[in-house]
Amino acid sequence: MNKIAGQRLAVTSDVAGTTRDRQYIDTSWNGLDFTLVDTAGLSLVNKDELEHSLNKQIDIALQEADIVVLVVDGRLNRLTVEQSTLQKFRKISKPVVLAVNKLESLATREEKLVDFQSLGIKPMFPVSSINGRGIGDLLDYIVETLSKAKAPVERQPENEDKIAVSIIGKPNVGKSSIFNAIMKEERVVVSPVAGTTRTAIDSDITIDGQEYVFIDTAGLKKKEYRQEQPDIFSGFQTFKSIRRSDVCFLVIDSVEEITKQDQRVAQEIFDQEKGCIILANKVDIYKGDKEKLRDYISLHFPFLWLSPLFFVSGKTGDGLDEAINAIKPIYERRHKVIPEEILKEFLAKKMKINPPKLLRDQKTPKVFALKQVDTNPPMFQLLVNHPAAISTQFRKFVENSIVKDLDFWGTPITLKLKGKNKT
Repeated sequence: MNKIAGQRLAVTSDVAGTTRDRQYIDTSWNGLDFTLVDTAGLSLVNKDELEHSLNKQIDIALQEADIVVLVVDGRLNRLTVEQSTLQKFRKISKPVVLAVNKLESLATREEKLVDFQSLGIKPMFPVSSINGRGIGDLLDYIVETLSKAKAPVERQPENEDKIAVSIIGKPNVGKSSIFNAIMKEERVVVSPVAGTTRTAIDSDITIDGQEYVFIDTAGLKKKEYRQEQPDIFSGFQTFKSIRRSDVCFLVIDSVEEITKQDQRVAQEIFDQEKGCIILANKVDIYKGDKEKLRDYISLHFPFLWLSPLFFVSGKTGDGLDEAINAIKPIYERRHKVIPEEILKEFLAKKMKINPPKLLRDQKTPKVFALKQVDTNPPMFQLLVNHPAAISTQFRKFVENSIVKDLDFWGTPITLKLKGKNKT
């Protein structure tokens, strides 16, 4: 996986079972974008609950995949691949590819390939994850197969003006109640039992002339290797929902303490650079001071300082209109382009207020220009003499100032440094 993704994502080791969780990475080859999923190694003998759970995760990955790559160790022989494994993959009603890995030695390559041909899985590709030999041929076949299959893509808004909003949070914070209140009807089951919602539910609605796709998601549970299969699947669906959203409603329970689960959900929204609105739900039964609650929430989500916070009730509907009204402005900010003359004036003011400081053992920092290079999410580029000479503090100062002064409230921005002589 690391070789295909072009970055170190999975921990590699000679010890079987090093990979535990599924890892997802968006990548592309020959102009086709696709998502690569790396799973734990197959273990057909469930010696304990951990291996049983890992095999369930693999089954989920197989269900979601459009094409499956079975990787075997080419240093061993075909007899190490159990018949039960072969039967598992032969029953899959989708393309299956055999990748014979660790064939760095050309001297023994042909001999090993002949041995694995008897497994009966075609096509077969000899590859080396160490030096990359054969990976290109494997990717060529994967892309060609996916292109022919015309694999269905995740649902996207039908037009650019339709805004996708996911309702995200840990189990039992009231996401489904909020969803129903927005839809003005009982579209999903509401229950005090944590984890009632298992899948993401999409619903189209027009509010004040604006079209939305609201997505009610299953709650993200604490990561456990003993999770039941529906819970694992729910977490996967939640991450997918975040990825295809423009803005996320991060729902927290105002009458319960904020937990690491809440912070993990929030971090996922931030890492995927999505617009975010925080909803402190169940204020109809909250008896404390709201300003103290606001300070408490800010303390636990410092990286979401740019996100608006609303006190709401999924049960009564209080506060939801204000929260919904905040979606479109955030969406528009994500697509906003700042003129060059405004960026030039902005940078000049900031340089007077707080010029970059000289770092130890570095050249004198110089900043030449600031320009916007992308939208949705907004991305800016700071032209400097040497990126290493720019402190993290100055970079954060510029990032925060862009949000505050140029009005990018509610959406993360990215600021990249570029050396003047770099192309």
